Amino acid sequence: MLTERQQDTLNFIRQYINENDKAPLISEISKGLGIVSQGTTHRYIQALVDAGYIERLVGRTRGLRLVGESQDEANFSLKLPFMGKVAAGRLIEAVPDESEIDLGEMFSGKDRFVLKVNGDSMIDKAIMSGDYVVMQAQLTANHGDIVLALVDYHDATLKTLLLNNNGTVTLQPANENFEPVTLSAERVMIQGVVVGQMRTYP
Repeated sequence: MLTERQQDTLNFIRQYINENDKAPLISEISKGLGIVSQGTTHRYIQALVDAGYIERLVGRTRGLRLVGESQDEANFSLKLPFMGKVAAGRLIEAVPDESEIDLGEMFSGKDRFVLKVNGDSMIDKAIMSGDYVVMQAQLTANHGDIVLALVDYHDATLKTLLLNNNGTVTLQPANENFEPVTLSAERVMIQGVVVGQMRTYP
C-alpha cells in the first residue's frame, strides 16, 4: 500500500505525462506537490519504483516511465547515399558504390541516448567540444570504456574508465591539461557507455 504522499506523487506523474506527453522533472514534481526538499521527492519516487509503479530510464533527463503503460518512441530513419571509400593515406581510385547508409539503424537501439559534449578533456580520443556522442545506457562498464559517470550522485562527466585492483576507479581524461581522478568505486555510478559519435561542420 502506498502512503498518501506517495499516491499524490504517482497521481501527479500520471497527470503530467497525460497533459505534456513527457515525464516531469524532480523539481517540477516538488513544485507541483508543494514539497520543499527534492530529497523528499526522490524518496517518494524511489518508493514508487520499489513498488513497481514506475521505472527510471537511465541517462535521460525526464527518465520516469509508468510501468505497464505504453510510451511511443519515434523511429528515426535518415538515409544518405554511400559513395564508397576515400583515401586518408595514399591516393586510391574513387569507386562509386551508390548504396545507402541508414544513420538511424547505425546509431539507434534500445536504451540509447545522445549527449552534446561540452569541454575538451577528451580531445585526444577525438571527442571535441560540440560533438554529439551516442550512449548505451547501462550501469556497468569494462576497463577502458569511455563512460558517462555520475560522481557522488551529483556531477556527471565523460571519461575513460579504469578499474583498479584496490576497490577504486580512475576517471581518465584524454587531454594532458586535465588530471585523472581516482575515487572509491562506491562514489561512481556508471550511466552509459559511448557507442557512437557525430560531428557537424558549419
